[in-house]
Amino acid sequence: MNAPTVREQLVEHALVLIRRRGFNGFSYRDLAELVGVKTSSIHYYFPSKDDLVLEAVREYSARKRALLQAIDPRLPCAEQARQYLEPLRAGACTDQACVVGMLSADVLAMPEPVRAAMQDFTRFNEQWLARLLEQAAARGAAPYPLPPRQLAQVVFGALQNGLVSARLFGTRDRINAAAALLASAMPVEEALAEA
Repeated sequence: MNAPTVREQLVEHALVLIRRRGFNGFSYRDLAELVGVKTSSIHYYFPSKDDLVLEAVREYSARKRALLQAIDPRLPCAEQARQYLEPLRAGACTDQACVVGMLSADVLAMPEPVRAAMQDFTRFNEQWLARLLEQAAARGAAPYPLPPRQLAQVVFGALQNGLVSARLFGTRDRINAAAALLASAMPVEEALAEA
């Protein structure tokens, strides 16, 4: 396997720094020290920090999309939900949060391409959750208080807030509560079979 290129290293370190500190919590100098290059070299690959952040959001989104696409839709809905939630629970209470969640606080200062990439990430997650909820409804889940697409927005918002709150309070309580919201929307027979 080939060693990562300087560009790949920059994106990887930017992902870690964004997830730890947010947009304003790191500089090109921080990256230069981590990668072992001059700051002028970073400008060669990413003329502005906005360009770097856009690439980081795209890379993060691609990784998360691949994880979701790897979840077999033929599995019981409760198992699909568990696989969706597993990385979120594992990431809670760590020094890193969701890239999109961290950048959302600064979204009004983000250029349109970064905002659009963040919106795409959110929409993809919501669409995946809506498909799962529609599938669960077709398999006998109790009636939902909202249409699946709206419920997916509520669930995703609760999960994102749960991740932020996990960092704030140092406990998984809120991410677990948000995860329970999704789990409670799965068909009872499937949830019992999984237990």
